[in-house]
Amino acid sequence: MYEKTPQNIFGHSLVETGRMIKMYNLKVFALKEFDITPEQFVILSILDDNSNLHQMQLCKLLFKDRSNMARLIGVLEKKGLVKKVPGVDKRLVNKIQITPEGKKLKDIIVPVIKESRSKLLNNISDEELNSCIKVFAKIQENLRS
Repeated sequence: MYEKTPQNIFGHSLVETGRMIKMYNLKVFALKEFDITPEQFVILSILDDNSNLHQMQLCKLLFKDRSNMARLIGVLEKKGLVKKVPGVDKRLVNKIQITPEGKKLKDIIVPVIKESRSKLLNNISDEELNSCIKVFAKIQENLRS
């Protein structure tokens, strides 16, 4: 029989919580009739903070492979929310930039995301949240070494 120790249920709990958050955010975006997904919103948000990233930098930041990122960027580009701009050295590396339309949509969504986070973190103290963040940092450090 599988013993329910913290070490044994940690992975399942983490994955299940991640899935629940993803499903909740998808539902919120659908109810608000945003024409993008939460994942696409994250790209807009990153591009708004870092105006001259190329596709591979986005891949590393979001832990996505090139083909998935190309698809996501393509969808956002078709919607007029991002644009590809040739790099300074005119090589094949295009910078991805958020458009004014993308920034406007991102600014509309930010309060909804803040409200969503507030619900997700309801009844969780800053102390509990900081403990969780410290545990995640330790796990990441273990995986890096």
